[in-house]
Amino acid sequence: MASIKQQLKQKLIDKQHRQYEEDLASQNETYDNWIKNQEKKLKLAPSSMKGSVRQLTGDALCQDLSSLFRHPAHDILLLALCEGTLNKIAVPLILKEFDTDKSTVLVYGDEDTLSGTVRTNPWFKPDWSPDRFLSGFYFGSFVAVRADALTRAYLSCQRDQAQKDMLDKLPNLEKLYLLLFQMLINQNAFAKHHGDQGSPVRHIPQVLYHSHQNGYDQTKELRLPETAVRKWEDQLGIADMLECSLLSVVIPSKDNPDVLFRCLGSLLEKTVPACAFDIIIVDNGSSDENRARISKKVEELNQSINPDGMLGNPDSASHSRQQSFFRGCQYHYEPMPFNFSRMCNIGAAGVKGQLLLFLNDDVEIIQEDWMQLMAAKALLPYAGAVGAKLLYPNSDTIQHAGVTNIRLGPAHKLQFLSDKDVHYFGMNRGVHDMLAVTGACLMTRREVYDQCGGFSEALAVAFNDIDLCYTIYEKGYYNIERNDAVFYHHESLSRGSDNATEEKQRRHLHEKETLYQRHPDIYGRDPFYHPYLATDVLESEYFPVFHYYSSLDTVLDMGCSPAKNVTARVKLARKDECLRLGVEIATDVYKWQYNTMPERRDIEEKDAERRSEYYNYYFQGYAFVIGSDNACYERMLLLKSRENKKVWALPVENQRRPDIQEHLKDQINVELTGFAAKLKCTELAPGTYQLGMLARDKCSRQRLVNWSSWTIEITDGQNRQG
Repeated sequence: MASIKQQLKQKLIDKQHRQYEEDLASQNETYDNWIKNQEKKLKLAPSSMKGSVRQLTGDALCQDLSSLFRHPAHDILLLALCEGTLNKIAVPLILKEFDTDKSTVLVYGDEDTLSGTVRTNPWFKPDWSPDRFLSGFYFGSFVAVRADALTRAYLSCQRDQAQKDMLDKLPNLEKLYLLLFQMLINQNAFAKHHGDQGSPVRHIPQVLYHSHQNGYDQTKELRLPETAVRKWEDQLGIADMLECSLLSVVIPSKDNPDVLFRCLGSLLEKTVPACAFDIIIVDNGSSDENRARISKKVEELNQSINPDGMLGNPDSASHSRQQSFFRGCQYHYEPMPFNFSRMCNIGAAGVKGQLLLFLNDDVEIIQEDWMQLMAAKALLPYAGAVGAKLLYPNSDTIQHAGVTNIRLGPAHKLQFLSDKDVHYFGMNRGVHDMLAVTGACLMTRREVYDQCGGFSEALAVAFNDIDLCYTIYEKGYYNIERNDAVFYHHESLSRGSDNATEEKQRRHLHEKETLYQRHPDIYGRDPFYHPYLATDVLESEYFPVFHYYSSLDTVLDMGCSPAKNVTARVKLARKDECLRLGVEIATDVYKWQYNTMPERRDIEEKDAERRSEYYNYYFQGYAFVIGSDNACYERMLLLKSRENKKVWALPVENQRRPDIQEHLKDQINVELTGFAAKLKCTELAPGTYQLGMLARDKCSRQRLVNWSSWTIEITDGQNRQG
């Protein structure tokens, strides 16, 4: 009998596995098919630009680069640095860019690899990123330039003997890199931006070039000569400004003396200063005992400063490493409710530094030259906030490598991934312009901080650093992530997770809403994150959007699920933490699209035909059972009323989540553990509902339930549609 039951169960399991594989295959889109469909949607208008275009590829480009400038008879040069094929959409799009803005001198796009007739391995690039250009040749295999601008750059290099000598010694690809650098300097590309207007460098967010056999690998290691970059920095006076600057380090802290002392010790013992610096600790109400400990430590630090301004014993090894002066430490004690922004603003008001570094008390310095690296960038005239790469302590696991703005909100891409690996064309290496960096370690010039009004005290806990960075970007500055400056971050020692409780979750969502009310034009867009990269899921890697099924269009096309009362059934299920639930979206479609409520903004004309769909509720996330075969589970999203405790269930659509599969390689069949559901706005009574998940094993009688900290407010559906 037991054998028969086992056989029947195995048949059920085999059936679920077949269904799982069919469902997975139905969502497994190929890049080749997806990108070709995207390009079919493009409307390529003929250019009115008059003049000639010359294309140079491979050997023709490398034989003698100087021959380009002896008889410049062409208006536009198409320069292919690696073997490959120009996409048929490239020339019309390039000419349109040059035709639209006469100040544009260089155009680049994205690329992929062509193997036979199949396209693979796409490289979707950011918009113009001056610091990434200085760090490496991220233009890749192909660029288009105005011939006269490149010619002028060549002639100016010929007139400068040092540059001419440098140019003559370089191989052709490095020579072209240096010429483009000079051309962009001439065109004032290394300056504050003006949004989408008037940039000398334009990025076309389409694949313009097909490399043969990863041809762009040849350009990944291209670097500008250090002497050329140093000469440019000298012309800007960076070294002189650094020598004369005072860096003020602002550290908010409360009741963490041991953590704070580790931060201070690493700052003073492991840093080779690039300029004079002082420290201010802002305490919002430590206990009497901890206040006394901190006061004593500050007194000891100040007493240890020698008359010559140097820290510690002049004969000690640490003293000999000091290249500049430590100017002392202040301790500002003011009991008040936690408000990170206010604490930072108090600290900045209490010091005189031309440079400000906002540093969490749980950050540990592990690299001697961090100050030189970060300050040299912060002093650039176009620089806003400068951040560092943060690792989890005593590991190579990334905690922060810049902040990306996706539709779901600010995201720490690459978090929890190993820094030993190179991720998405070097996003954890070198220097990158990003829309934001973390306030755990953020340096900026005081003039930029003052111009932006400091940290917004309306954002007490979350997103205050993001808000400052968004304001900085809106003022025309570039925020810079230095992945070559590395710290340890003992994250969450200060205040815990933002989503640990319902109260924290509500506050987190409220502050995110406040963030985008303050920056409505940034919602859902990021100039340094390609629109063909996933924006509607919370994943660490830089996955192209074709990996996922969910998008705004698919949500609008999705049917609404009927809500079923399952109050009695849920009582019979076992509450189990092995059922992991992550909620990413729980809102109405209108707000997801426009980041505001219907009464504040009417639906755009292009969306009018689907007006009713925008007023329904949409839910998205992931759920899986640890240690079980997830192909065997049927899942239902739960909504529990706070008013009457009734529980309603919605059937969900299983969605492919390659990021879950990548991170949970030891788990069974988790690639389809994403879920999505849509609820008609009139389906449930108005009120507050807590979200949960019911998982039923279709091969046994097991039923598991678990609840998240997420809640959603259901409003009167009739009024919302009216």
